[in-house]
Amino acid sequence: MNSINSWKNIEIDYSDKNLFGNDAAEEEREEIFFSYALEPEILDGFLDNDNSIQVVRAFKGEGKSALLRITKNKLQKLTQDLIINTTAVSISPILESVESDIWTRTWKKSILNLIANEIGSKIGFAYTDDAMSLVEEAENNGFKEKSFLSSIIIRIKNQPLEIHKNGTINSEKTIERWLHDKTNTWLIIDDIDQNFTNTEKNKIKVASFFTACRQISNTIPEIRFRLSIRPNVWKIIKREYEALSHIEQYIHDLNWSDEKLQELIAKRVEGYLKRKEIWEDSEKQLSKKMDRKKEQLLQLIFEDPMPWGINRERPAKIVLSTLSRHRPRWLIELSKESSKVAKKKDHNKIYFEDIDQIIEEFGRKRIDDTIAEFKSQCSNIEEILSAFANQDERYSTANLLKTIKNRIIEGTNLKIEGVLGSPTAKDVAHFLYQIGFITGRKDHPDGTYDHISFDKEPTLLKSRTNIDQGVQWEIHPVFRQPLNLKNVATTQQQQYNEKRKNLTNQRSQ
Repeated sequence: MNSINSWKNIEIDYSDKNLFGNDAAEEEREEIFFSYALEPEILDGFLDNDNSIQVVRAFKGEGKSALLRITKNKLQKLTQDLIINTTAVSISPILESVESDIWTRTWKKSILNLIANEIGSKIGFAYTDDAMSLVEEAENNGFKEKSFLSSIIIRIKNQPLEIHKNGTINSEKTIERWLHDKTNTWLIIDDIDQNFTNTEKNKIKVASFFTACRQISNTIPEIRFRLSIRPNVWKIIKREYEALSHIEQYIHDLNWSDEKLQELIAKRVEGYLKRKEIWEDSEKQLSKKMDRKKEQLLQLIFEDPMPWGINRERPAKIVLSTLSRHRPRWLIELSKESSKVAKKKDHNKIYFEDIDQIIEEFGRKRIDDTIAEFKSQCSNIEEILSAFANQDERYSTANLLKTIKNRIIEGTNLKIEGVLGSPTAKDVAHFLYQIGFITGRKDHPDGTYDHISFDKEPTLLKSRTNIDQGVQWEIHPVFRQPLNLKNVATTQQQQYNEKRKNLTNQRSQ
């Protein structure tokens, strides 16, 4: 059968578009999403009723929306509280002001109005009151002796009863049931920084949103906020707005290790087998040990180990997580695109050669993503990345700084957020390290090496004395083919051949 990988009585069809699921968690169908959803370790904090504010900080494609979706689903099962799921774009005020107090006050009105209208819709009343009065009442301790929910419902109760089209009438009992069963309100708000640009208005808009949430939380203790933001946007706004330091304690970063990404793929495969109703037969052939089980599910789909470098092999989980830069969305896209090649070649699983065939186009998309994601920090980012085209893939610190100086600094009017004045070559290098375009590489005497990323060692390329701790620098593998970089091994061989040729010429003279 074309492009089918078989265990005993188990078939994997690479032509099935649902094999790996949707790239974007928020767009996945409910039953498919929860057949493979992987719960991050920080989930417990988002479900804890004692935490008024929780913020997930992660880059695009790292699982922010998935975490918030899982949070909503879990809360619906754990509590009878009111749960409102929305995006900041849906409730964002339309203002031209650059006054943070005006933005904060308008955000508060918008948020409380959302809650009031949601309550009104749930019990069948049209809520038309001015939400600003709720703000004022809260600020004047008007909710001290009654809950926020009961305050809104009392206002709604004073409105005339409405008769619905189906003939039912809003009743006192409906209201009393709400007052009895529902005590807290959970606001799950995604994409706070969607389409963020580094302008005064955008910075005030996002910063004042967090200020508004904190002020509401302090005044109305029944409201819980579950929010998301990207690290680079947070870095920009926190530098300018001191009040945001109070939010830092509520922020949690999402990180994906090689093992976690292996588990993510394993969960997707498991979800696929369950939906196909062949999980029982599959599970009988799997190890009882969890780590080995995850490995086997990955090996059902991918060649493992995979060739990596010259005459070397690496576990598939490392190759996949490296090429996807440890981002779940990129990993799923990489898997889906390479599975199409495996299907065309009638392979029984996805081999590295299938991945290698799509990596150049995949890398171009990642360059586009990187430019879009970090343009708010540096408007010249596209020029900076393009400057490395047709250059080496690996550098010493001295050669990296020299390349940046010659190819970027001297020909570009640069500005990087957070850098005063004109950036130096070291500033540009640190920016490239921070956004993951370059990675530190520490070689060991036995031939092994470690990669060092910004989240592990953020001070590299910042110190005035030991700026690199002896590491070299590599442009990330996902960018190499689209930039047509020179392979290190090929360059080394060419240098060796040139030395041998010169030595031979010297001897013949």
